[in-house]
Amino acid sequence: MNNMRNKILMTLALLLTAVTGAWAADTFTITFSANGKNKTYTDVVLPAEYKCEYGSPGEFDKIIQELYEQDGGHAIENATPTVTGTDAITPAVDGPNDYAMITITAPFTGKATVSGTYSGWSNSGSSINNYSIEITCAPTEPAITVKWDPATKTGNFSMPAYDVEIAPIYAPVAQWAKVDNVDQLPTAIEGIFAGTEDAIVNAGTVVEGQGTAMYFATTDAEMTAEKAAKAEGWLSTLPTAAGYDGAQTVYVWYYIKGADTPEGEKATAENTFNDSEICAEPIKVTLLSNKFDIQFKAANDNTIEAGKATVKVGDEAAEVDAKGNLTGVKMNSKVTVTAKEGYKFRKVEVKKAAPATTVTWNSSDFYFDPNPYTKDGVTLTPSNDMAANGNNLYQFGDNTFTTTLGKFIKIEIEFESTTYTFDGWTKGTGGQYQPDPQTYPDKWENLLKLTWTGDAESVTIKGKDVFGIHSITFTIQ
Repeated sequence: MNNMRNKILMTLALLLTAVTGAWAADTFTITFSANGKNKTYTDVVLPAEYKCEYGSPGEFDKIIQELYEQDGGHAIENATPTVTGTDAITPAVDGPNDYAMITITAPFTGKATVSGTYSGWSNSGSSINNYSIEITCAPTEPAITVKWDPATKTGNFSMPAYDVEIAPIYAPVAQWAKVDNVDQLPTAIEGIFAGTEDAIVNAGTVVEGQGTAMYFATTDAEMTAEKAAKAEGWLSTLPTAAGYDGAQTVYVWYYIKGADTPEGEKATAENTFNDSEICAEPIKVTLLSNKFDIQFKAANDNTIEAGKATVKVGDEAAEVDAKGNLTGVKMNSKVTVTAKEGYKFRKVEVKKAAPATTVTWNSSDFYFDPNPYTKDGVTLTPSNDMAANGNNLYQFGDNTFTTTLGKFIKIEIEFESTTYTFDGWTKGTGGQYQPDPQTYPDKWENLLKLTWTGDAESVTIKGKDVFGIHSITFTIQ
């Protein structure tokens, strides 16, 4: 996007005007001028008659009244107008009172003059006045439509039967405002719960008057800038967390929609701007889960425990498992607990669940011996004696983690090497370590990291080599 900032792109339709050529139009524009005013008729087919009419104003009456600012009146009867400058205008009288009229029989060059007298009246009374009207005739030029393609930034038109001028109007690309020479681009807002009306990005700032920031939000991680440009759903308002359900990543694309020429003004490089390019990479926003768990715990033998109460979330019955757990309850849902027949609640206490517990095994703390290996409430159980040994897990068997502290919600393993991928685990980069600190004290290498997330009482690594484990961190809820 930045490499386009200073490029000048053609963004407006081409202006086209006829400049030479014989009379090529079938219709004409006739203009009457007098008293500093003009009266124009377009798309006139010749011959064209302009005359007074008995009993009501005709076109010639209306022309004189408008040019000479009269409230009424007519070109006086029995007075044939005088025409100078062309033989293409025929003067005459017409109607019961022989009111004045003219007929334009053919186009002409230069100007013609029609003179005569009229009776008129205004707020100051009626009077007999002279009129002298200049008339010009020009072929009506059909509109030339330029089709603009914003994708290729090109315009095309159909060439008419006369010469034209092409006047491209160029507009600069709209710019982001800068602070200390840094573009004020939109940025992610973290810590937003899915399903809320909260904005998920901070607005970008556009140079005043140059345009409007536009945003497009999607959960499609494979979306490209080219596809985003053609997508529907771009908005000038900030995207929010509304409509999303559960923890997920939202990708926000953005660009500047250039300001159009203000109405009534001529386009210039100061008041008309082209769209910026779409950002090369979208903003990634991680929404927090809006679903939480409820643990029903018995205060004594006769109160809330699994099997002795019914629970509804909203208007729907909810299933509490044998251990008193109700999972995935959406934030702000109404939860109703009803004692079953034969039981009675004296009171129901609700309090925040205990925070997650973190247990870390460091390489100095474990050697996967004996089998199973237990430390700080977490147990590793290999499926056979060859599945785990030393600081390694092997492909010869499965390795399963369990805990007595609750449920695993995350497990992170930092280790030195593997040639495998792991179903249900993501592989990334961990911290650094020194392979041989005595021989090469300044040599450091990156550890690999396996990460599992979810909500489970046990987690298994299926028969894969994981060599040189430095630490395993368990997050338990």
